Amino acid sequence: MKKTLIAGLVTLGLVGGLCGTAGANLILNGSFETGNYNTNNSFITLPDNSGAYIDNWDVIGGSIDWIGSYWQASEGLKSIDLAGLYQHGFILGTAFDTEIGKTYRVQFDMAGNPDQNYEKSLLAVAISGVGGADYIFTFNQAGHTHTDMGWETMSFDFVANSLKSELSFGDITNSFYGESEAWGAALDNVRVELAPVPEPSTFLLLGAGLAGFGIFGRRFRKSGNT
Repeated sequence: MKKTLIAGLVTLGLVGGLCGTAGANLILNGSFETGNYNTNNSFITLPDNSGAYIDNWDVIGGSIDWIGSYWQASEGLKSIDLAGLYQHGFILGTAFDTEIGKTYRVQFDMAGNPDQNYEKSLLAVAISGVGGADYIFTFNQAGHTHTDMGWETMSFDFVANSLKSELSFGDITNSFYGESEAWGAALDNVRVELAPVPEPSTFLLLGAGLAGFGIFGRRFRKSGNT
């Protein structure tokens, strides 16, 4: 009886191992900690084509606020407000290595500028080869403050079509109403890893493991009735 239980647990352990584990983060400076920034500032506004301020990230439209002490970061000390000086801002990260046909998982932390209570929205774009895949995320701003930002982890998967891929993020808060923004979606802790994919043999092992537990259960019930 003990041997059967141990065999079942070992089988389930092998299943977990074959499902794969997350690899190294492919994004450089995903928490926006390094660059040309005076740490005495609570935030600085960066317009489009403003030059190299945030390491490995460029402002490619509108403007953004690079946040320091103005509010609580999700990871480290800095983060981004994707809406700068009454503009929806867009940023683009440095290209990272990908394998064609592989699936990658993008994760990032999202909140919103708490100075306005309306819902915040951002657009995330995975660019790999020709074209890209767009994803829209929203954040319920109500009740959050500078010291309690309520950061939430968002994620999506994309399939690489090129040996190099890129990520872009932009604010679309209230964009459907044609309004300019200064209180947009907040972004921090961006990371990309190869998505874990179970091997086909995993499912065979899972069946064997469950069968083992079934046999164990039957034996246990039988011995309990004698």
